Amino acid sequence: MAIYTIFVYVVWFVAIYFTIVLLLLILSNRKQLYDSPVLDESKPLPKVSIVVPAYNEEKKIAESIESLKTVDYPQELLEIIVVNDGSTDRTAEVVSRYKGVPNLIFIDNKDNKGKAARLNQGISRARGEFVACMDADSQVQPDIIKKTVPYFRDPKTSAVTVTVKVNNPKGFMEKVIEIEYIIGLSLFLKALSFLNSVHVTPGPFSIYRKSVLKKIGGFDETSITEDLEIAHRLQRYDYKIASCLTTYVRTIIPESMRGLYRQRRRWYSGALITFWQYRDMAFRKKAGVFGVFLPYIYTVMVLGLILFLSSSYLGLTDMFHNLSLYAHTNFNFFEHFSLKDIDPLSVSVFGVFGLSSIVSVFLLAFIGVKLTGQKIRSKAKGLMGFWLLFFIYQVFWISAFFNVLFRREVKWR
Repeated sequence: MAIYTIFVYVVWFVAIYFTIVLLLLILSNRKQLYDSPVLDESKPLPKVSIVVPAYNEEKKIAESIESLKTVDYPQELLEIIVVNDGSTDRTAEVVSRYKGVPNLIFIDNKDNKGKAARLNQGISRARGEFVACMDADSQVQPDIIKKTVPYFRDPKTSAVTVTVKVNNPKGFMEKVIEIEYIIGLSLFLKALSFLNSVHVTPGPFSIYRKSVLKKIGGFDETSITEDLEIAHRLQRYDYKIASCLTTYVRTIIPESMRGLYRQRRRWYSGALITFWQYRDMAFRKKAGVFGVFLPYIYTVMVLGLILFLSSSYLGLTDMFHNLSLYAHTNFNFFEHFSLKDIDPLSVSVFGVFGLSSIVSVFLLAFIGVKLTGQKIRSKAKGLMGFWLLFFIYQVFWISAFFNVLFRREVKWR
């Protein structure tokens, strides 16, 4: 039991330390969160290509293309490349309706090779100096090109991410995931960009310098999380990844718990594979903060998972043992339980640690929502349920470790 107690202290410290550092990083840079370079339209503008790989997206791809048609950028300098990945539904038929759009190119493949392969195919056809990669179920803001292109004035900048918002969240879990996106795929990435440690270029929309993509070999067609792998590779080659919070992309998320589980199983399995693939960057001086951040975050995750499993085992064992004893005495909990019996001063140190962890997570989410200009009232349900993700994540990570350790194939769909 002494070992378990020490372990609880260690996990609590590393987790709280990470949360506090993240909060301090965000708060200390809060005035710079929305600083963004302005596009100088008095000078010649670069050509930009937007590649949209699509597989069975007949229900959403029309909305994506319609949003791209509203992009505020000279049409002669903007091209849209939709790449069909052998869809078995009416995706090709829907896209074909837009063949009259002057700057739209449709590559209709009959075979299925995967998202990364189709991104590379689209990039090879792209004539733009910069290439944006966008999911076929997402919608962009009209200013998304004008807001992101100026970041490339820095010759070391290889990619720019944008805020990722959930499109029309309805159910309770969708509202909780919306908070996760506000924190993890937007504010968190912006904070990490101050340390040149962005570890993912989100698939819904990220824009790249085409020459850099060609130099490093494009997207890894064997990866199940190509947006994570490409960011790690850019970091390995010492390129910068910037983050822009002044524009955004909307994307859909799974509506069911089963769909969420399948999505996260792929995400987390891919994350583990990518981390192992780039393990040589850990604590490497040249990798800078990125080389420290990555192993630290995975250490927190693994320790948390071990604590969750061990605590669950000990808790369930203790509960069944006590129940077996009470069963012999016909003890009735409902007759003897009273709120008056609850003594706050009797809460164990483990209870204090658990409560402080929940409070710190809630505080992080609350501050994140405030700093991103969201209305607290409209996000109240998501905020109240945000801490539940800690428990759900354990299931996802257990599944991911199982898949990776036993080399089980994880498919996109």
